[in-house]
Parts: sequence; structure tokens; C-alpha cells
Amino acid sequence: MDTPTILIIIGVTGDLSRRKLLPAIGDMAAAGVLPKRFRIVGITRQRAVTPSNILEGVRAAGYIREHLEVFPMSLEDAADYERLGAHLRTIAQLWDDAAQCLWYLAVPPTTAWPIIERLGNSGLARLPNTKLLLEKPFGIDRVSAEELVAHVERSFAAEQVYRIDHYLAKETVQNIVVFRQDNPLFERTWNRDAIERIDILASETIGIEGRAAFYEQTGALRDLVQSHLLQLAALTLMTLPPDRELGRIPEARRALLETLRVDPGSVGRGQYEDYRTEVANPASLVETFVSLTLFSSDPRWQDVPITLTTGKALSEKRTDIVVTYRRDGAPQQNRLTLRLQPNEGVELCFFAKRPGYDRTIERVPLAFTYADHFDALPDAYGRVLLDALCGDHTLFASSGEVLESWRIVDAVRKSWESGADTLIEYPRGASPEQVLRKNSRD
Repeated sequence: MDTPTILIIIGVTGDLSRRKLLPAIGDMAAAGVLPKRFRIVGITRQRAVTPSNILEGVRAAGYIREHLEVFPMSLEDAADYERLGAHLRTIAQLWDDAAQCLWYLAVPPTTAWPIIERLGNSGLARLPNTKLLLEKPFGIDRVSAEELVAHVERSFAAEQVYRIDHYLAKETVQNIVVFRQDNPLFERTWNRDAIERIDILASETIGIEGRAAFYEQTGALRDLVQSHLLQLAALTLMTLPPDRELGRIPEARRALLETLRVDPGSVGRGQYEDYRTEVANPASLVETFVSLTLFSSDPRWQDVPITLTTGKALSEKRTDIVVTYRRDGAPQQNRLTLRLQPNEGVELCFFAKRPGYDRTIERVPLAFTYADHFDALPDAYGRVLLDALCGDHTLFASSGEVLESWRIVDAVRKSWESGADTLIEYPRGASPEQVLRKNSRD
């Protein structure tokens, strides 16, 4: 892809830009995947900021320093948007070719809303080959998500919008589709006839790490279940598009999400024991742990429980998808684990006879790890940027997916309306299994 490209980062001095976006661009440049004609226009309110200020401490800054310029402006002033538009046209004219413009809103959602409207009013949203990249969260419930979708699409056409969920861009997550599609051994048994249950877990050892204001407004359900875990469930369960048509994957994910319903009796939530002290709110009912079971109306998955569990301040950091196969008369069950982080890889547990004179059966692993076979995994933000450059929506959440995931989350939140009696307290360092046992007892 060598289309001349202008990447406009609104919020270029912020933490997201300096920690994630700019280093990812440096890595992309080193890999030779950026267009030869590429320019970064960093938007900031600060008049005295220079590229050197922004790049202080940023790795791989050499390429970026040569391709970054700072454009100070007021994000509320219509005249500044006209001035910015003229500047972008000047850059494109220097290339003597049609350039695409990527608008990356590296700002909080409350700030992004009016910016989107002003990009529409100024005409910048309607320039040829213009794209909008949005960070999550996409609303706080289904109603607000519907309002956000409508608001964005008043300025940008649906195909111009790229909603970022960096989990989808992780190599190990992308590998879910390849693993299923290119290994008939597994895909032919990827259904209710062979599989008894599916468990998706994202556990963290850290707490909220000083993000009290954010977490008090969000909680584990909105933070991880609504986006990451439901997307993992959709990728795991969806019907694969025919003929390897990867462009149809977002629609396949949405169709699967539509089939999911929450088992009301399965929902558990918890809060680690010193959370209320951390957030200085002794009455907080915000969950730092949540577990719920879903069932699908898709005939391939009918009656197969799909359990999503996530929590903070737990015993270990890991994100896994565990597929448990039916016994079919055998004394033990085979388990397939897709390890998304850390120690990324795939492990199949099967059974073999232990050497010796007696007949002792032992569980043994058949394992593959990325580190043993491949170089370092590329950063997810680099993948996000590259796919947006190429116009590929595969790794981005569609508006339909966002709305369906909020439908599921809203159903869970409704089940919590009764109050604090469903919120259990757990000690730091507990395992997910310990929290779940405590929840079932309480």
C-alpha cells in the first residue's frame, strides 16, 4: 500500500500518543510497511510544544522526528478547522497526488464528541479518502452507544469509521481464526457435539493503579467484558466466512453476538478488599471481578455454556480461552487452551500411559509457544494503524457489534439493580476459582 497518507493525531501530546501510537509508527517504519509519502500532523492546544518535546522518551523516534509536525489550534474554533484544512491541502499538493487523511482521536470520549461534529461542520470529514479512528469506550450502555453511532454517522459514513479494540489486533487473537480455519482436525469438532463448555478468562494481578475516577465510572463489566471478552467469544464461536473472505468477519462476529443470552443465575461479581479505601468511597458498589455464563441460540452451540470471567488483584496475570471436550465415555476430558497472554501459545492436554509395569494414565500437554518459533510479536497498535491505512475493517468493531455487546452487558447490569447483596469481597491474590467459590457460598 503506497497511497500518500496524512495521519492527524488529535491529542498528540497525550499518554496514548506518546506510549502507544508514536512508538508503533516507528516500528512500522522500521518494518517498511508505511507509505513512502507519509506525514504526521500532531494537533495540540499548547502553542509552545515542539516535536522534540513530544518525542522525549519515545523509542524509535528518529523516523517520527523527520515526519512529524505540530499544529497548535483550538478544538472549539471553527476558523482553526478551516486553517487546518488549508494546511492539509498544502501537504497533499506537495505530493502532487490524492492523499488519504486518517483522523486519530487520541482523546477522551467527552472530548471526541464535539470534535467529530466540528470535523463534519467544517467539511473535513467529507474530504476524499478520509477515515476516522475512535478509541473505546463506545458509550456506557446501549442507549448511549446508539446515540454515539448516530452522532458519528451524521458526519462520517459508516465505512469511514474504524472503532479500535486493540485486543482484536493482537497476534494471538488474530490466530484464533487461522487456528480454526487452517486446522480441520479442530474445526470439524468445533461444535456442541464435541465440546462441553468454553471458558474465557482475563485475570490481572494489579489493582486499579491510581485510576480511581475512571474505574468508579466503569467497573470490570464495562471495562473488559463489553469489549474484549465478548469479542473473544464472538471470534471463538462465529461461523467462519466462506472462501476465506476475511472482510466478512465483522459481520460474522455481530451475527454470533446476536445469538447470545445471559444465564441470570450465573452472574457473579466481587470487589477486592481494599478497593473502597483506594477510591476513597466506602459505599462503592463497583465490581473489580465479574463472571457470567452465556448460551447461544445458534444450533451449533445450543446448551454449551460459555463463561466469561475477569478480575483485578488476582493471583496471576493471564488471558486464556479454554475449550473442554466431552468425555464420551472416557474417564477424563481433553482440554484445548489458547493462551493469549502471557506465554502466548496453544496447549492441548491429552492422556497417555505412564511408563512402567502398571497401567497408570497421566495427563500430558502437547504445546506450542510463539516464543519458541517466532520473533517478538508486533504491537497491536501498529496492526491497527496498518489496517486502517489499507482500508481493512476486519480487526475493528462495527457499530452492530458494539450495540449487541451493550445489549448483553445491560442485561447483566439490570440483574444487579437489587443492590449490594450480590457483591462479594475477596482478598488480593485470590485465584479466580477461589472468588467463584466464595461467590457461590455467599
